[in-house]
Amino acid sequence: MNKPVFLLSLLVYIVQFNPIFAINPDREYIRTPDSVSWDYEQLTITTKDHFKLNSWIYKPNQDNEKDTVLILAYPDAGNMSYFVYHAAILANAGYTVVTFDYRGFGKSDDFEIQRDNLYYVEFARDLEAVVDFISKKIEGKKIGVLGMSMGTIIASRAYPMIKSKIDFIIGEGFVSDTSTIVKRYNDLGKQLKLPEEATHYRNSVNSIEIPILILAASEDTVTTYKDGLELEGQLGENCTVVQFEGAHLSGFQVDYDQKGFGGWYLEQIDQFLSLILSEDLKS
Repeated sequence: MNKPVFLLSLLVYIVQFNPIFAINPDREYIRTPDSVSWDYEQLTITTKDHFKLNSWIYKPNQDNEKDTVLILAYPDAGNMSYFVYHAAILANAGYTVVTFDYRGFGKSDDFEIQRDNLYYVEFARDLEAVVDFISKKIEGKKIGVLGMSMGTIIASRAYPMIKSKIDFIIGEGFVSDTSTIVKRYNDLGKQLKLPEEATHYRNSVNSIEIPILILAASEDTVTTYKDGLELEGQLGENCTVVQFEGAHLSGFQVDYDQKGFGGWYLEQIDQFLSLILSEDLKS
C-alpha cells in the first residue's frame, strides 16, 4: 500500500477510536486481510450460548515464526476490519494473529446493544469461546490476549474462565476499575452504565496471575498511567507498565516517522515476551 493511502486509512482509524464513550458497532467491513494480500483463514466460532462469531486467523510470516498466538480483543467501536493493518503488521513479525467480532459487531450474530453500557458481560463469553477454540486448533504455541480499551475489560472479565488456556495479557488503555471509568466518563458529560456490579470486574482483575503488559498513554485522562501503576502495585512482579507519549489508543502511532506504524508497539511486545520466555527457561 502506498503511503498516502495508508495515512488516510490511519486518519480514519484515529477518528473512529478517539474516545466516543459509547459502544458503537459497525456491521460493514471496511477492508479484509485480502486488502493487504495477507494469507488468512476465515472461521465461524460458536459460543456456549449459541452465538456464531466471525473470526480471521492471520498466518505468521514463516521467516519470523515466533510460535505465539495473539488474540485481539478490540475497543468498543467498529469491528475487526478496522484492525487489518495492526494484525498484518503483527503477523509479519511472526505472530499468529486471531481477530474476531463480538456478537452484534461485523458479521457475527445479531445482539441487541444499548450504547450507553460500558461493556457487555456477553462479550467476555465471546472471548472465552475464541480462546477455547484456538487453544484446541493451534497446539504447541503460547497464547495471549491483546486487549485495547474496552477489550481490556473483556480480557480481564473473561480471565477466570480462560486462565488455564492463555499465557499472558497485553493491554493498551487498560481499565483497572470499571466504576472509576464510568465516573470519569460522567464527569466529561457522558452518562454510562455498568452491566453488573463493579465488584465482579474488580475480582476478575485482582485474580490475574499470568504476566501482563500495560501500555499507557501520557495524555489519556480516562485509562491513565497512574491507574496502571496502581494495578502494578496490586498484581506484583507479573505486571509491567510502559508509558508512551500520546493519546488514548495511539500506541501504534508512536515513533511513526522513525519506526513506521506499529514499530514501537512491536518492540514492546517482543521485549515483554522475550522476558516471559527467559523466565520460563529458568523455572
